[in-house]
Amino acid sequence: MADLGISHAHADHYRALAGKKRTSAKHPVSAKHKAMLAVHAVILTAAFSFVAAMVLGIIG
Repeated sequence: MADLGISHAHADHYRALAGKKRTSAKHPVSAKHKAMLAVHAVILTAAFSFVAAMVLGIIG
């Protein structure tokens, strides 16, 4: 194993997380997850729109 600067226990933990799927028939996406996804999408869209407006000279 490459020297990642972390212990093998931590490396095994991250390897296990990488193999998991977020959505499946056994684990449906929760309402909280959907809400957080929506909030992040709105924030990302607002930030992109603000930067685009700055570049185009609409603001400032």
